[in-house]
Amino acid sequence: MKIKARKSSGKQTLESAERSENIWKQKQLLLLSFLCRIILVYYGCIHDYLFEVQFTDIDYKVYSDAAEYIYRGQSPYKRAAYRYTPLLAWLLTPVVKWPDFGKILFCAADVANGFLYFELAACSQTMRKDEDKSRMKKSVVIFWLANPLTAIISARGNADVLVCAVVLWTLYLLMRNQWWLAALVYGLLAVHLKLYPIIYLPSIYLSLSSVSLSSGWIDYGKRLISNMKGYIFVLIFCCSLLTLVIIFYMLYGMPYINEALLYHFYRTDTRHNFSPYFYLLYLTANNAQISRLISFCAFIPQVSLIIYLAFRFHDDLPFCWLITTAVFVSFNKVCTSQYFIWYICLLPIAQRSIEISTVEAIYLIILWFLGQASWLYPAYLFEFQGLNTFYLIWLSSLFFLTINTGIIVQLIRRHNCKRIGLGLGNVDDITVKGMVTVQKCSRVYLESYTSIMSFGLDKKKLEEFFNKEIEEADRMTIELDSDDIIDEAFDSDVCLLVVGDPLSATTHASLVFNARKAGVDVEIVHNASIISAVGCCGLQLYRFGEIVSIVFWEENWHPDSYYFKIAENKKRGLHTLCLLDIKTKEQSIKNMMKGRKEFLPPRYMTCSDAAKQLLEIVDQMNDENMEPVYTKSTEVVALARVGWDDQKIVFCSLEALCDLDMGPPLHSLIIPGELHPMELDFLRSFYHNVF
Repeated sequence: MKIKARKSSGKQTLESAERSENIWKQKQLLLLSFLCRIILVYYGCIHDYLFEVQFTDIDYKVYSDAAEYIYRGQSPYKRAAYRYTPLLAWLLTPVVKWPDFGKILFCAADVANGFLYFELAACSQTMRKDEDKSRMKKSVVIFWLANPLTAIISARGNADVLVCAVVLWTLYLLMRNQWWLAALVYGLLAVHLKLYPIIYLPSIYLSLSSVSLSSGWIDYGKRLISNMKGYIFVLIFCCSLLTLVIIFYMLYGMPYINEALLYHFYRTDTRHNFSPYFYLLYLTANNAQISRLISFCAFIPQVSLIIYLAFRFHDDLPFCWLITTAVFVSFNKVCTSQYFIWYICLLPIAQRSIEISTVEAIYLIILWFLGQASWLYPAYLFEFQGLNTFYLIWLSSLFFLTINTGIIVQLIRRHNCKRIGLGLGNVDDITVKGMVTVQKCSRVYLESYTSIMSFGLDKKKLEEFFNKEIEEADRMTIELDSDDIIDEAFDSDVCLLVVGDPLSATTHASLVFNARKAGVDVEIVHNASIISAVGCCGLQLYRFGEIVSIVFWEENWHPDSYYFKIAENKKRGLHTLCLLDIKTKEQSIKNMMKGRKEFLPPRYMTCSDAAKQLLEIVDQMNDENMEPVYTKSTEVVALARVGWDDQKIVFCSLEALCDLDMGPPLHSLIIPGELHPMELDFLRSFYHNVF
């Protein structure tokens, strides 16, 4: 006991040392990133002094002036173009004495985002089991800490990084299941600082519900309506937000309501920006009614897509928020470069849900920058050369919107295909995770090539259980037409139900490989399989050797390669699991030659059939004066319908098994190796008995 305690203590010390080393490395990264941003801040002072085009963001001057009004005890809305919460001006009051205070505050918030990424990565809900920690760290560095775009935005004095920090904080609290505290942060800070985070409310409400566990549309509706956590979250959010709104209304009156809130709903920007709507608003600037109609219509695709994405991806909030924000920004009636940071800040944590190669990622990034460059060139000609390039700018805006839409579609396509193990015998053998996944998928297939005969129910019972239409995927579909399933997975969530475990058959592994090769993200939901379930007979799983398949003998074809594998296992004292042949959708030679899709009746090999074939091999070896590794008196384990309610296990000789009826399929056979006394005692309880 003392030795074990020392080992445990040593292991804990090692883990503690590794954890401390990781924390130190993270601190170094964060400190270095902060210092680089401080250098940029002071470079900006020199740049502003030497060059006509200022490094400092024009909005920073607006913030600073508003803060000065606050410092003097006046309303920040005396500053023209200040259309933000008074809270921001309050935070920046030190700029009256220290002009760069706000920039340094934003840089600190920028680096705080990096800290939140590392904390989010520690949440089990945001990490896959196979998550590569180095990939996470690289994504944080590449997409945020070492990203010149984010560094320059904060160093120039743009407050959007502050909003990003609060959004990530809200996400972190939700991932930690501290949803009531998340509601406070969401209302008091996130939505109050900037209105756009309101787009996350539908996905938050759904994530707090149990709709993913619903068994049908009626149950789905009931769970959606009875979502008490969601109601409380919305209540806390509304109360906290309204509290601040009322306080600031009492302090600053209607100018606060008009400038900080209402302005963002009726705002029309006729200046050139990345949104294609700018040109339409520019052309209709003199017609207020048409301008308002265009502004209203611009909200329709945004709202529709936000709600759709919330229902589809609410169980993966980081990815859902990334896609939702990208859609909102891309389809917004005003779109500027600073808006891009709203979804870039979600990339480091959302990337763990996206299966994409480095080459593909680089291609999409280059495409994204190309879209911006195509817009910036005519914009430069207009701004600095005085050329009328409005039409070219508008075409470039359409081109950039097309690129953004394509990137969003590609990201969604990397989030789709699923394979789910059903277990062995009953519909309710499926795991909770598997059931949730089936409910989310728009197309559900049941693999009937290797499994339909082994399942103790028909497709209709499965459809009743899941309350979904299920399509049969037979041998032709799995082996020849699997590309059709993969193609569907590019556009919608598709799942393939497999009896047992999804990766027990080579055919299934091949389908997974081809899907991933095509760029489709594949999620595997594991379950029990015959390979693990055979432990029910009492034989220890770690004492099994190579698994063999015993196939039907034909008139002129008697394959016996499995015998030599059984012999090798026997020599090593290991048990042999024999999987018995299934024949489904087999064609006769005549039908194959004529191209007729007519199939022979399905067949399955029984334990009795397998025993007879094994004993024929024994007779052949005796005729050739060779000593077989087993005889007719060798005791074997026959199994039928493992995992079903009428599971049957029998321990008897091969000779006795030849005349034994084990009932309906599927059957399996075990040829034991060297038996441990406990294994032998367990097996003796199955002498011609049903377990």
